Order: sequence, then structure tokens, then C-alpha cells
Amino acid sequence: MKRFFRYSLEHNRAIRMIFVTENGTIRQVNAVVEEMNEEHLSVYILRPPQRLVLSCADVLSCDYARNDEGLE
Repeated sequence: MKRFFRYSLEHNRAIRMIFVTENGTIRQVNAVVEEMNEEHLSVYILRPPQRLVLSCADVLSCDYARNDEGLE
């Protein structure tokens, strides 16, 4: 997953993320990683527009966003 985080951060491109929220629900969003360290991510969610800080452990899965094959 860190490969997708780095891709989003370096190319300023959205990725699809599935993560667990603080209240235990699972969300799937398109988001751009703005900052990253070993334990946390700062992401900008496209819809609805909002910024979140997530624990890397809460992210269940990542993939390229629709119509993005990661060729850049």
C-alpha cells in the first residue's frame, strides 16, 4: 500500500482507499495523499471535500482511481 501512498504524494493524483473510521465503519473514497510518515497519512478526500489524518493501520486497501493506470 505504501507504493500507492507514494504515487499519490509524488504525482498529486487521487487513489481509491478503503479504510476504517474512528467509529468502526468502513469507507471507500478517492483521496490525494498530502503528507505521509511511517504511522500516519494526511489525505484530502474528494467527495465530500474534507481533510483527514489516518493511521496507516486503518487503511485496508488501496488502488488506482478510475481511469488511472499509474503510468506517470
